[in-house]
Order: sequence, then structure tokens, then C-alpha cells
Amino acid sequence: MSHDIKKFKLLKKIIGAIGYKLIDKKSAKSERIIENFSLKIEDILKHLIRKKKIKKIIQIGANDGKSDDFLFNCFDDNLEAILIEPIEDAFKKLEKNYENFVKAKCLNLAVDIDNKSKEIFCVNRKFYEFYKKKYNEVNVEWLDVLSSFNKKHLINHGIKEKHIVSKFIECKTISELINQYNFQNFDLLIIDVEGYDLVILNNFIQTINIKPMIIFEWIHAQKNDIEKLLIELEGLNYKFLRIGRDLICFQRDFLF
Repeated sequence: MSHDIKKFKLLKKIIGAIGYKLIDKKSAKSERIIENFSLKIEDILKHLIRKKKIKKIIQIGANDGKSDDFLFNCFDDNLEAILIEPIEDAFKKLEKNYENFVKAKCLNLAVDIDNKSKEIFCVNRKFYEFYKKKYNEVNVEWLDVLSSFNKKHLINHGIKEKHIVSKFIECKTISELINQYNFQNFDLLIIDVEGYDLVILNNFIQTINIKPMIIFEWIHAQKNDIEKLLIELEGLNYKFLRIGRDLICFQRDFLF
């Protein structure tokens, strides 16, 4: 085996260990082109909202409501929603963006498996200028999206440890939120919490007897964990549709 091949295999192993993989450059370009022409989550949601199959929504990890988000472009005055964002700066923008929707309730807290405060990590905003220069971008508000209970998650995305700050945030379970806001018959659950998605989703299906349409980000999940979850969801009569880094889980009669 040549020295270059050994180096390549070692690099591939290291990258795989932190949750990424090497892909062919041409394949990546083709995949991006195909995604641009493919069905979007917005297309599905707009259809279901028009058909009045979606009336009540819980979104966990709403960020500012617009950045890297598909829900805002589908939202209308008839929808009821609980929009949850733990990071204060992003939450203020979320409130502003949804201020014209009277049935949208924005909550500055986090969702977890227990009703107690927990440490959450995010990028210190005073270093945003550093990342603007590093990535040669005018706007790096996407850094808000990286906030996580897991400090390593930010480091794996290229954030320097000294640029990370933390705070303790109030947490509530989905069950507590459903009961508090009388949301027992909600239709859509959206989860995007930077690697904590499966923890929340597993807690949801194990503790609550509701079967809404579910959309969550799958890319941070380990193979064994995602396989176990999908088998459990399949046992609850869910079917699946992957669109990019999100997985749509639905009861067949609901989508078709």
C-alpha cells in the first residue's frame, strides 16, 4: 500500500470519527444541483396547510425564525404554534419576525427530558467578526444555529473553544408544554437542536400518545441510534421521506 493511500485512509478515519465523511467533489456538485430542482419541505407543508391537515405546530429550535428555516415561508394567520428558542439574541429576532402572527407563541427556553435548568453552549457574539473574516462572509448569523447542550458539537463545526460561552437555561419537557398550552391535538412537530434531536424525539414517542407529522435533522445521529429510532417509529405506523438533512416522518393517511 502506497504512503499516499495510507495517509488518505487515516484522514478518512479521523474525519469519520468526528461525524463527517469525504465525498467525491463531482458527486457533491451533482447532488447540490439535484437538490435545487427537488421537492422542498416548504412545498409539502404549504400543501398540507392549504388542506387544513396542519393547524397546530410545535417547533423546537426555532432560532430567529428565518435563518436556515423552512417554516416561516409557510406560516399564515390561521396556524397556531409554539416556537421555542433558548438563545436570547436569536429569540428576540424570533419574536420580531413572528410579531404579526397572533397565534404564534414564542418561548425563550429549551426542551429536555426533565423540567430543570441546564447548561447550553453557544458562540460568543464578540467573536462573530473573527468568523466573518475566516469565512469571508458579511453575515454569520448562522453561528446562532450551532447552540447546543454539547460543547463538542460547536468545536466539531470549527469553533475555537475560547470563543464558546455558556449559560444555564430553563428547560421543559414536551409533555409539560403540551399540557401547559393545551396542545394535545397538534399536527406537526419540528426538531432542530444540533445533535440532541434523537434524545427529545425518543422521549416524545415514549411518553406521549400523539402521532403528529415529525420533521427532524438526522445528520448528527449515530447509525445505531437512528436505526433503533426508525424501527420504533415504523412500529407506530410511520413512513419516512428524506429531504436533504431533514427526515419527514408521517402517518400514511396524513400525507397522501
